[in-house]
Amino acid sequence: MSTPNLISSSYSWAQFSPCFALVGLALLILIADAFLPRLNKQFFPLLGTLFCIGLSCYTAGSSASALFSTLACVATAVCLLMTYDYRRVVYASVAGGGHQDGAAEFTALPLVACAGVCALVHARDLIMLFVAMETVTLASYAMAGYFRRNQGSVEAGVKYLIIGAVSTGFLVMGAAWFFGTTGSFKGDPRFLLAALSNPYLSTGALMSVGLLLAGVFFKAGAVPMHMWIPDVYQGAPTPVSAFLAVVSKLAGFAALLIVLLPFIYLHNTVGDMQQSLIVLLAVVAAATLLVGNLGAIPQQNTKRLLGYSSIGQAGFILVFFITLRPTIVGPVFNYLLAYGIATLMAFFALATLRMQRGSEEISVFRGLGKSHPRTAFMITVSFASLAGVPLTAGFLAKLSSFQSLVSTLGRPLSLIYWLLPIMVICAAAGFYYYFKVLRAMYWDKPQEDDAPVSFSPLCTAVLAIGTLLLIVLGVMPLLF
Repeated sequence: MSTPNLISSSYSWAQFSPCFALVGLALLILIADAFLPRLNKQFFPLLGTLFCIGLSCYTAGSSASALFSTLACVATAVCLLMTYDYRRVVYASVAGGGHQDGAAEFTALPLVACAGVCALVHARDLIMLFVAMETVTLASYAMAGYFRRNQGSVEAGVKYLIIGAVSTGFLVMGAAWFFGTTGSFKGDPRFLLAALSNPYLSTGALMSVGLLLAGVFFKAGAVPMHMWIPDVYQGAPTPVSAFLAVVSKLAGFAALLIVLLPFIYLHNTVGDMQQSLIVLLAVVAAATLLVGNLGAIPQQNTKRLLGYSSIGQAGFILVFFITLRPTIVGPVFNYLLAYGIATLMAFFALATLRMQRGSEEISVFRGLGKSHPRTAFMITVSFASLAGVPLTAGFLAKLSSFQSLVSTLGRPLSLIYWLLPIMVICAAAGFYYYFKVLRAMYWDKPQEDDAPVSFSPLCTAVLAIGTLLLIVLGVMPLLF
């Protein structure tokens, strides 16, 4: 049986060359900031990230690991572009003035976190998985609380740290129980099958899987480890919120694929254990869908809305894992691709509005349909894709999630038939709360105190490229 080519059979220096390049670039930026403080270093991280994208494609080929690491590098590059437009807020919050002294960490930390993601997707044992995930998480802690003069940012960093520490404990304990029951840190299906077949070891094996899943759900933003997302997204700097929404979530689902890989290898051979795992994933997916989509309805802050939205989107992605089939890697990547493009577009537009109108409420979009019709159309496409409107990539992504579930209902897995109406209700709820942003742009009249808005050529270019990708992928399914 073919298996998902997500992790390799052995480590090689070539696989981790993008990681070394990203970390080396981050160190060079910090050194340059210390010894050459007046040197304009704005585009150094972006150029280095673009180099790492090519390096990732060249060294890993067309494997799933290469796709995930390349997407992480591209998303990081877009977040760094957002940082360039956002730099006035960064300098004012960190250096206390209009220069870049002491602000280099804001561009170096995303590079370190991206290096952790690139290492994670190549992990083939729990030790590498843990080290890579902690690299991403520790860098994210610092990024979330980077605005030390802003109470909201500090609060976001503290909340993220506390809940992240709990998830790290789950991950460590899960790895320890896994080693104790199987005798190895590798996800070898033979070891796991032997442990599950042993009445003395089966309980420990089940506990290890449960603890590992709890730790991974934190990064994926799934219930019950989702509590940090709305507050952290709201309090963190906007480029950091975008990074967490896309790159961190990508790391979470890549880790989930690695944790569940033994069960994918053992498809239809574990019996009751597999059925129990499927029901568990279905329950978590349903809870994640309900919490994310229903929690987004009353939100008036755009970043909190996008935070709850990311939880709801995680629920749709979790549906793919219910089948435990080797073919889930492609649909998961496609969904993350559509979600990532639309989310980065939304945060890019919000960052511009935050700088010029000084707020992140939905009301900052007020009147854009008349004052900036082209930009408003591109923002509309991004939110329409997140909602799953036809002729966008988001529609095909959600459709594939529904198809994945429907394909299981005629098999013994029909015990999860109750998940389908929940998905329908949550998809409909998405249309409602995303429509609030569109209503503000096209129906709400601008107020006298609304500051005029001008979108930079960089922001316009990013929105235009994202709009083109979402529409092309939405109308040409063979490319998706």
